[in-house]
Amino acid sequence: MASAAFWLVAAVVLLAEAAIVIAALRMRVTPDPSRGVLGTRPLEIVWTLLPTLLAVFLVFVSYNELRGG
Repeated sequence: MASAAFWLVAAVVLLAEAAIVIAALRMRVTPDPSRGVLGTRPLEIVWTLLPTLLAVFLVFVSYNELRGG
């Protein structure tokens, strides 16, 4: 069973990621081609979720390795 510290860190990470996703979804930017990709909501969501999913994957892989799996 995971320790209390594990669950505390997991909760903090989830709260931080939720705040990032909410901020990305609520951001109001007028499209301006000269600004590059800023304001491209689908791209911003992808580059927020990809590192999150990678971190979650690495946590599970590391946890299984440390548990002897």
